[in-house]
Amino acid sequence: LKTFFSALFGFIFSLFVEGFSRIIISFFHKQDFYFFGVESLPTNSWIVIIYIVSFMATWLGVMLAQSIADPESKKAFNIFTIIITCWLTFEILASIKVVPIWYLTTFPFTSVFGLLAAKFTYSLNKSHNAIPSS
Repeated sequence: LKTFFSALFGFIFSLFVEGFSRIIISFFHKQDFYFFGVESLPTNSWIVIIYIVSFMATWLGVMLAQSIADPESKKAFNIFTIIITCWLTFEILASIKVVPIWYLTTFPFTSVFGLLAAKFTYSLNKSHNAIPSS
């Protein structure tokens, strides 16, 4: 149960970071706020920034979930992967007629790369900080 809630917390945290960044962009440019897509982004450079924020938010959420559920970090990673896959499917289906197709096909890769980078980072950190057996 701790593993599930740590994965859920990590996912909600990553959504918060991404949503908060979109709110900041919207307020800064006095635009309407949209949680999905590129409508509220003032220029193309902000699309790149949202891609980077999405990658970092996913990476941070997965690292947080794995750290909280430490002995069961692989299980937390798998639960997080299932949750984010469901969320990405929902996001694509909810915005398929509103958001450009190039965005729908490229944006999920930021989350996938964030997942993989977090798994690699966590396992690398775990192996480097392992206590050597005597």
